[in-house]
Amino acid sequence: MTSIPIPQNPFPNPYNHRIGWTPLTGHIDLDIIGHLILSQDKSYFKIMLYKPFDGDFGYFRGQNKDYSTFKTSWQKLDTPLKRCLGWLQKEEFITWFVKTPYFQHFANRLEFAYEDSLPEGQGAKFSFDFEAIAQHYEFPTNYLDITTKRDIAEFFAYTYKDEKTGLYKPIEDFSKFQPYLFQSIASKHLNNPYNKDIRIVGFQPLLRPILQYAMAINFDNPSANYNNEFHKIPLEQSKKRAFEIFDKYKGGEEIFPTNDYASAAAKLIKTRIEQNKVINYDTFLKYCKEFNETPNDIGKILDKKGYCFSNEEIQITPEIFNDMQKHIDEKLVPWIKEFVTYSPSYDSN
Repeated sequence: MTSIPIPQNPFPNPYNHRIGWTPLTGHIDLDIIGHLILSQDKSYFKIMLYKPFDGDFGYFRGQNKDYSTFKTSWQKLDTPLKRCLGWLQKEEFITWFVKTPYFQHFANRLEFAYEDSLPEGQGAKFSFDFEAIAQHYEFPTNYLDITTKRDIAEFFAYTYKDEKTGLYKPIEDFSKFQPYLFQSIASKHLNNPYNKDIRIVGFQPLLRPILQYAMAINFDNPSANYNNEFHKIPLEQSKKRAFEIFDKYKGGEEIFPTNDYASAAAKLIKTRIEQNKVINYDTFLKYCKEFNETPNDIGKILDKKGYCFSNEEIQITPEIFNDMQKHIDEKLVPWIKEFVTYSPSYDSN
């Protein structure tokens, strides 16, 4: 029986990492952790994340109640009006984001890439996923939150969000809550690096998803029933443990960073639509086109509910723009240079 010849590694290896090869995976860097993305021309490209980002083995999800099935925030919107308002909020947030230096600084930059022929949208270290960004700032999407860090999943299992303050608090009354941890350790499908449903939420130019080791499962057209891919573990109903995990992350401060302009913008957009009932008209027209709705018909429904239209958008002052750029230069770029690299995977087919 003859062995399969190993092709020569076609990719640069400036740091002399260990490079392995199999007919299934092609060339892979054994010293860093990788996930695959699919480019527009259907060729595979691999985003390589250094081990400090990878967290613990497998994926985790924390819930403070035992729901019968996983539901995304989009699936939880149970009326056409809620879905309309949820989509409008998410779209206004994305419109704001693309005006920030968090997008503009990275969208067309190539200095971190080893060549200038990467697919459109992959020009820098970050693969922009607007759904992932919106998901992490609590806008409704069809992404299900998961993380590669067990303790972060436990934080969400042992806390609840106070409706009045919007802050997370440790569970003290276990008659109302029951913490559960969901772990993917035994799932060959979920842990397969070629799983197209997995989204790297933390691989975005914002500090919050990075700190939360954030990942997601796209539920648009899932390739598996993910309720069966996780092992459900009931956690100890312990106030002591709830406060331990709460204090470990300083009440959430270490995974919800302060001075987060994206968080402030998200809050402003939600207040504007949910409380002030003001909707940007251009965003409304985008919704009608996206869902094949007649503007007059939807407009009448919104009018009856007390909503009005405006052409105003959230503005970014020069001072805030410069502060964002300073944050990028001092925090994000050094993190990228230390922990992240690009490399396309070898496709033997």
